[in-house]
Amino acid sequence: MGFIGIDLGGTQLRVAVADDRGRLCTVVREPTQAARGRDHVIDRIVAAVKEALRKEQTSPRRIRALGIGLPGPVDPAAGLVISPANLPGFRNVPLNRILTRATGIPSYLHHDAHLAALGEHRRGAARGASDMIYVTVSTGIGAGLLLRGELYAGAHGIAGEVGHIVVQRDGPLCTCGNRGCLEAIASGTGIARAASELAPGAPGSALYRLDHPHAEDVARGARAGDELANAILENAGTYLGLAMGTLVNLFNPQLIVLGGSVIKTGNLLLGPMRRSMIASSWKASRRGLRIVRPALGDDAGLIGAVEFARLRARHAPQA
Repeated sequence: MGFIGIDLGGTQLRVAVADDRGRLCTVVREPTQAARGRDHVIDRIVAAVKEALRKEQTSPRRIRALGIGLPGPVDPAAGLVISPANLPGFRNVPLNRILTRATGIPSYLHHDAHLAALGEHRRGAARGASDMIYVTVSTGIGAGLLLRGELYAGAHGIAGEVGHIVVQRDGPLCTCGNRGCLEAIASGTGIARAASELAPGAPGSALYRLDHPHAEDVARGARAGDELANAILENAGTYLGLAMGTLVNLFNPQLIVLGGSVIKTGNLLLGPMRRSMIASSWKASRRGLRIVRPALGDDAGLIGAVEFARLRARHAPQA
């Protein structure tokens, strides 16, 4: 008997078949093709599950449960995808029921950041921590929470949207419609937006010559000593630290696992973040706190989806 884990993003779909102990055996990767709409993406998920099972040479009858993580907001208890920004057409979609019917496998969804937290807790950098937060800073910013060893998703599965803490009143417009959200400032998208807006006024900067600078361009420029690039990262890190300090004061975690592509920028971002976090949180709240990098890398969400399937299968009513 085994399990299936799925990591569904706006760009890439990954499906893993795992053994009964949760070890990944076969992984299938496909482009999501999200722009083609909900039904097309669901068909791709089902086809990728069948392909993974074919490669593993096993049948759906030997799979106990399927876990799937995708961007929020989602309602895990109801099995509903509510309205993720990068999956067009997924509004109030009963994905648990759809996948269970299409595959014959009991299916369970959750927010991808929460499943990444679960993966790191059970198999990665957060093993042994009862109270931990996984924060990912990439195209967007999200967080997964484990409190007293259990996933905490809030009343309707929306907890952990740290990217939409408003940190700058009347700041840049966010994709959610608010202004000054952390995601609009400190995500890869936010850093690229700042570069695009500021570079035309800085002819001495390496960013000035770029039509559409990306976050990676800003990081590269900062490492080379570019003043504008350094200022953008200083600003992003400062606001990221402000939000991290808020999390520390709210949850008093033992551990924060800090991941995502933007974090790979290193101390140019993390230095300002740490200073700001210390300035915006109580010393008592930070006592014993460790901030670490993920141990599972890009597989945290996929492994978390498998672990979620294992948990749900364990608690499912026996036939």
